[in-house]
Parts: sequence; C-alpha cells; structure tokens
Amino acid sequence: MGAPDAVTSTTAPAPGASTPHSTTTAPVTTTTTTTTTDAKPVSISRNGYQGFGSFFNEVSVQDMITVPRDAYVPPARPFAPPSLERAASLPFGEACRELFMIDFSRWTFINHGAFGGVCRPAHEEANLWREHCEAQPLKFLDRELFPQMVRVMREMADFMGADPADLVFVPNATTGLNVAIQAAGLRPGDTMYMLNIGYGSVKKMAQAASAAAAGLGAGSATAATAAAGTPTPTPHGEAPGGIHVVYGEVEFPISGPQAIVDLVAATLPAGTKLAVFDTVTSNTALLLPVAELTALCRSRGVQVLIDGAHALGQVALDLRAGVCGGRREDAQPQTQTQTQTQTQTQTQQGSAPAAAAADAGADAAAAVAAAAGSVAALGLAGNDAGAAHGAAEADAADAAKADANAGGSSSGSGSGSGSGSDLCVPDYFVTNCHKWLAAPRGTAVMWVRRDRQGAVRPLVVSHGSGAGFTSDFIWDGMRDYAPYLATSSALGLWAAMGPARVRGYMRDLLAQAVELCGGRWGTGLLAPSLDMCGSMALLGLPQDLAEGPEADSADAKYVQDMLHHVYAIEVPIKVIQGRLYVRLSAHIYNALSDYVRLADAVDDLVARERQARAAAAAAAAAAAAAAAAAAAAGAGEEAAPVKKKCGG
Repeated sequence: MGAPDAVTSTTAPAPGASTPHSTTTAPVTTTTTTTTTDAKPVSISRNGYQGFGSFFNEVSVQDMITVPRDAYVPPARPFAPPSLERAASLPFGEACRELFMIDFSRWTFINHGAFGGVCRPAHEEANLWREHCEAQPLKFLDRELFPQMVRVMREMADFMGADPADLVFVPNATTGLNVAIQAAGLRPGDTMYMLNIGYGSVKKMAQAASAAAAGLGAGSATAATAAAGTPTPTPHGEAPGGIHVVYGEVEFPISGPQAIVDLVAATLPAGTKLAVFDTVTSNTALLLPVAELTALCRSRGVQVLIDGAHALGQVALDLRAGVCGGRREDAQPQTQTQTQTQTQTQTQQGSAPAAAAADAGADAAAAVAAAAGSVAALGLAGNDAGAAHGAAEADAADAAKADANAGGSSSGSGSGSGSGSDLCVPDYFVTNCHKWLAAPRGTAVMWVRRDRQGAVRPLVVSHGSGAGFTSDFIWDGMRDYAPYLATSSALGLWAAMGPARVRGYMRDLLAQAVELCGGRWGTGLLAPSLDMCGSMALLGLPQDLAEGPEADSADAKYVQDMLHHVYAIEVPIKVIQGRLYVRLSAHIYNALSDYVRLADAVDDLVARERQARAAAAAAAAAAAAAAAAAAAAGAGEEAAPVKKKCGG
C-alpha cells in the first residue's frame, strides 16, 4: 500500500460551469496525495460525493458534460481500442465485409435498414468493456463508467453538430420517442399530428398518449370505454376524452418534397400541440423535408418531434442549424429508371435532374432561408457536388463543423426564440446508433432543445433524477452499458473512412441497384426520384408476384419468405396501395453483385409463379374438360331411346 506523501488544505471547486452541485463559497478541504497499489499517483480529498447517489466521481456528470471543449481532457480507455488503421484503407464494397460479422458466405444481405449490423470494431470494443468491468466491477461502475460515458456523448455531439449538454443516450429510438411525447405536455383536447406514412409504433404511442390524457391505462382505451358505455375509440385509436390524433394522408404518386410541405400546411389543425415527422420513413423509405416541415409547424406554435431512427449515418446532421436530414448531399443525373414514378400503372415520368446541398453548411443555409419566410415556396436547389471531390470537401466541412460546434460548452442550441433559422430547429430529435452507424444494438440518442429540457423525464427514474438533463438519463439502473461506450469505435470507423464518402458510396450504389433491378423488371421507384431517398429506396416488383389484381400483405410475406428460405436473400417486401415493392438498402459492405443476385432471384420467382399458374390453369382446364365430357356422356345416355320388349 502506498503511504501518504503530503497532506494539504486546499479549496476544491469542481471544474466547469456552475451547477446545482456548486456552492457560492468553496469549502476548504483536506486533500491527501498518495500512490495506489500499482504505484500510480492519486489525490484523495474530503470533498464528499460530487455526483448523484453514492457514485465515486470526483466531478459531477453535469460539470463533466459542460466543460468547454478546449478545457476538456477525456479519460483514456483502460485498454487499447480496436485498430482502425486497416479499415481506413479498405475500398467500399466486398472488401468492407471483413468489418462486419454477417455471414456473407451464406446470405445476400441487403436489409441494413431493419436492425442494422454492428461493425466489428464496435463489437470488439463492447466485449473489451465487458471484460474490463468483470475484472473489478465496483471500480468500473462506481468510478469509471460516468466519465467514459460523458466522453462518448461528447464524441457523438461532435458528430451530430450538437452541444454535448443537449443530448443523452437511450436504449433505442422507441424509448426516446416515448419520452419526447410524454414531455410535450399533451392534455385532453390537444391535437397530435403526424403523416399516415409514419412509423407504426409511433401511432401506437399516440393511442397510448390519448388514453393517458383521458385518464385510462395505456392500451386499455377500448375496454375502458366499452365498460363505461361510452363511444369506442376512433379509427386512429384515440380515446374519448383524450387527445385528438390527426394524420396527413399521403397518397402516391407524389410530385416531390414540396407536395409533403403543402399537404402539412393544408391539413395541420390550428392549435396542434405536437407534430411528429420522420427523417426517413421506414415503410416507404422517403427522405422527408424535415427542415421545411419543422419551420412550418414552429411558425404556428407547434412543438416538433423528429423521428430520426434512420438518420444517423444515412444523412448529414447538424442539429444546431436544424439540419436533421431531408436533403441529399449530391446532385446525380437521373437515369430513365430512376425517374420512373411508381404509380399503379407504373407510368414513366420525364427526367428532371435535381440538385441538393453538398454539405451541412449548404443544408443550414437552406434551412435559414426556410425559416426566414417562404416555407411553402422553398426549393431544393443547392450546390452541385462532383462525386469524389465533393465527398472530400464535405468530409472537410464535417470536420470543420465538429470543431466549430463543439468549441463552446453550453451555449444555447435553439433557445426557442421563434425567429430566423431557429424555426428549423426541432424541439426533440431521436435517432438510432445501431442502424446506419453500425454501433452495437441497444444504443440511440435523444436530443432536446435547451428550452424544452426542463419538462423531459426519463421513463425509468433513478439516482440522477433532478440533477440535470444528462444526469437524469445517464444511469437507469444496473445493466450492460458497454454498447454505449463501444459507439466510440463506430464513430471512429466513420471518421477514418470519411462520413461524406460513406454516404456518397451508399447513395451511388443504391442508384446503380435501382437502375439494374428496375431495368430488369420494368418497374420504377415509389419516390418521384432518388432525390427523395437516402440509402434506401422502394422499387416496384413485377405484378406477377401478386396472387390477384391487387397485392396484399399475404403476397408480401410470401415473396419475402421465398427470397429468405429459397434464395438466401434478406430483403424486405412492402405493399403500398395494392402494389408490391422491395425496399433496397445499400451499406458499405454491399456491392452491385448483391442486387444482381436479387434481380436473378426475382426473375426466377416470377418464372416459377407463371409456371405454377400455367400448370394450375392447365389442370383446371383439363378438369373442366373432363367434367364437360362426363356431363355430355351422361346427357347422351339419358337421351338414348329405350327399346320396349314385345310379349309373345
């Protein structure tokens, strides 16, 4: 054991900004400088517990998260993190498969948009944290976890263009969405608005919010109203006496992003309390104009929650500027297949190349224009971006943005002033880390504008409750926190490869896949063009795969099951307005050969269906002919004359 080297009386205020844990006059405390059992210097004071509960952190969580960037010293990992040196040199496509754990030898995996796929460096780091924890659980949980969590949160804030004090980790986007909806303060008679193409579980959340406002248990609205003899819930599931749930009904085909803005402008009820929009819709894979939608709603006094489940890693983010996706960063010329609008008649539309912002700076400028006035008239013109050159410039802009955005400590990120570009900043933004970012599952981020944080409460209340926004969420009981910490390696992988280059590859590959498959099948996009798509798109399937004139969910499940079991292809099949679509995803491990296999499989499946139907039709015709022959024979026997016997 090390002996004390010195005992001194010092004042010991916690570093960083003033917090509820600070005092006006710092007490004089006794600090002992000594060494640990492994000969490392350590200072032990009588300052008492600096954080919440009885965790042994010398600085509170709120102080750690608000330290200015130039004064912040991140804690070192207790182990060497997985190397990213080789990853940085790998070409995109099949070579990147070594960075993932998917069994590519067996599966053609083109469904990253569903549950993601963790990158190997993040998976390995998560296991390193688990092993480190088990070597001395109390040391890790009591003394090391929170500083390391804050380090990763600050890294994430840099990546998202946010102030570290404005975001927290949550287990998944579903959790964050529930928290945000509860924070909106919905009361009986209030209105919650969303689009009919929004995520299914959010619609269930709206039903639960209505039931809660009506004083009913979540999920029990139907039973409660029936027992009381009152009217049953509406088709949207809202409980009588609860909130009203209003949907903007999107019908396909649509002409472009402005059609969505116009629809919301026309159908958003006066006095709406909360509006929820997706950055990228899950079922239809549309990139929505969230900056314009946010500005429109906030100009009418409506709180805005952005469901960015698919945003992180798929689109550029700069939350301080209100950039939550909504624009592609490229301006690729459109091929004939790309410009097909997927209508019920699969009518081919004319080509209209569209330009979009080349980087977050251009996105932010367009957002400012939206907030300044013409939300309804705002176009999507931006900077044309050359492929490799534009990606390199955008990566440089990403790095500059991170430096600029993280330079301060806790400056307001959207104070709710309601003027200028602030109108484009939503009230709440939630995104998953496990999808396109390829972090371990069980990691997501919830960002809340500073003026809304006071009303936000975690679903699970624990020791940090009431100690500040970060403290409220950083600990929700004993569980595995390794996925959060390992998100650092996922961020590192993206930094090594260049975020804009990654997004550019995924978009370019998606365009090639659409052209290849659409050309083979004679079908087009659900979206008006790829300018309303990120790294996912819905592409029509041959109508032969539907059993009847209009497809239904049974057809979709059958096709997806056949692709999964017979062809070892993992890809989701959707049915929209009576037509079948395949949702294509493109990630850095995908290559055009994946979509060739899909096109071949669909062609083979169509041939099977045609053969089966032809055989069934032939069998039915033969049966009908046999029945007709039998009927004719029977009729002939009945019509034959009967000979009478003559008596002798």
